[in-house]
Amino acid sequence: MHKRLWLLAGAAAVVLLLAASATAKTKVAGSAAMTEGTPAAAPFAQAWAQVPRTTAGRKAANVVVFGAEQDIDGFNTVLSCCNELWAGNMGNIEALHGAFLQNQKGIWVKDLVSSASATTKTLSFTIKPNAYWYWGGKKLPVTYQDFVYTVQKIDDPNSNVVGNTGYNQINTTHFTHKGQKQVTFYWKTTACSATAPCGPYANWQSLFSGLYPAAALKGLDFNKIWTNCICGSDGKPVSNGPYYLSNYTKGQGSTLIANPYWSGSKAKIHEIDFKIISDTNSEEEAMRGGEVDAIQPTFGLYLAPLKSTPGITFNQIPGYYFEHIEMREGNAPAASSVTGGSTNKLLRAPWFREAIAMSIDRQSIINTIYGSLAAGLKPMDNAVYYQTEGAYKPDFAKWNFNPQKALALMAKHCTGGPSSVDPSNSKIWTCAGLPAVINWSWTSGNSVRATSEAIGKAEMKSIGIQVNDKPLPPNVIFGSSGLPSGQFDIAEFAEITSGDPGDWTSLYGCKADGNWTGYCSSKVDKLFTAGDGELDPTKRAADFQAADALMSNTVPVFPLYQRPAPLIYKSSLLGMVNNPTTYGPFWNIEDWHWSS
Repeated sequence: MHKRLWLLAGAAAVVLLLAASATAKTKVAGSAAMTEGTPAAAPFAQAWAQVPRTTAGRKAANVVVFGAEQDIDGFNTVLSCCNELWAGNMGNIEALHGAFLQNQKGIWVKDLVSSASATTKTLSFTIKPNAYWYWGGKKLPVTYQDFVYTVQKIDDPNSNVVGNTGYNQINTTHFTHKGQKQVTFYWKTTACSATAPCGPYANWQSLFSGLYPAAALKGLDFNKIWTNCICGSDGKPVSNGPYYLSNYTKGQGSTLIANPYWSGSKAKIHEIDFKIISDTNSEEEAMRGGEVDAIQPTFGLYLAPLKSTPGITFNQIPGYYFEHIEMREGNAPAASSVTGGSTNKLLRAPWFREAIAMSIDRQSIINTIYGSLAAGLKPMDNAVYYQTEGAYKPDFAKWNFNPQKALALMAKHCTGGPSSVDPSNSKIWTCAGLPAVINWSWTSGNSVRATSEAIGKAEMKSIGIQVNDKPLPPNVIFGSSGLPSGQFDIAEFAEITSGDPGDWTSLYGCKADGNWTGYCSSKVDKLFTAGDGELDPTKRAADFQAADALMSNTVPVFPLYQRPAPLIYKSSLLGMVNNPTTYGPFWNIEDWHWSS
């Protein structure tokens, strides 16, 4: 379930999970509306009132407070509404485990299964005998039915999922099982299409990385569950992971309690509270002042004071965080799952997107917002592979900062603009009767992105393109009226993935659920389909490399950089291990513990 997530500042059941560089729509389900969802979890305030306000007090009580950078719109992270980094962090990752999870090296390792295998025809899982669900105090076995429910719901055309890549290659009606703890699925052999091909899915270990409790969700609308809880039909918490979500209040936070029925090593911290602190500077101050014990913040220069604060450990690694700009280029309903074309017709022209790309000095942005914290960090020039991966090629380097070339490109297609690159320029180009004006969106309250936008805005102004600021709250920018609606010009945010190139299929594919730009290329689709089904690693990499090379020619997205993933915590809090994927530091949360 945790493959790709949005980071509004910046892990999910489709083939990807992303982040706020890597983190929106809230429907509150009441207990009387059981057909529309499940009741709310207990109010966060009840638990928060009992949390000690000092580190020493929390250590004595065996409690940890984690600063959460963003609020969420629900805990069902496979849905388009809720495929958010912090929905995973604040409960989904800890409560919903599956067949495999990714460790700190980005490697898929067995989680709730004792064995698993894939062939050209089948996909099989054997569930551990001691894998159980906690459901409001009841102990229920994890069974093959949970696997069946998961794949059927994610692949259901009526489910509003952000993507179903890989799942849509499974024949959801043809499976066999031996008892309650073994299941074998079959890859589709008929009803094949470019977006739902037949045959095996190469990154099969990423499937079922988060299971749904079939018995607990019986009779509920999958599109409306878990708005403010991870619970069964009776409103009581449900979990097969090391913690269950005991409460959540929108805008405030959530509380996790150790799950007594967890099949792994016993969780060492009894309670973990996530306190929402949406302003990045306030988050840093809370960490420095001892109000929280750990944070996983948007990486930025504002964090520098924490590197020298006594008693604090500052850790950073290259994350699978794709910080980038998306440009809404779609010009027809068929171009994307999003209805309608771009609200800005100029963005439909590749030359205009190219001019925007060449007008932005990505290295200047990196140096300004990160300074010495990210020494050596360079712009990212691939939209499929990260710089730390062996198959990476700098395909987008052709659009490196070149304001003179960008100006010449504008002059070729437009009139009335400046004659030279000038920071004080006030002239705006007119192109085919349309002013060269765009809106730039990002998550409000994020100082890193605000700085990035300010730099880009000034640079575009110098070549005759006007940028209008359009910051939006996290729950709005990723809400139904935000980026998923297609009603935007350009937007900066981050995707957090598993590091597998197939994660991008649902982002770049024609009519793909995660495709917000409207980009559509049949050639790219064929290459992604081939790569997704290719079991030979070398041939698979070649397919994805060819796809990226083609995409770089028209700039449907513009890579900025591979964002470092920071993890900052009290030095007396042991067992925390950073992870470059969507799991972040929560992949081994059961191992966290206070020093004795």
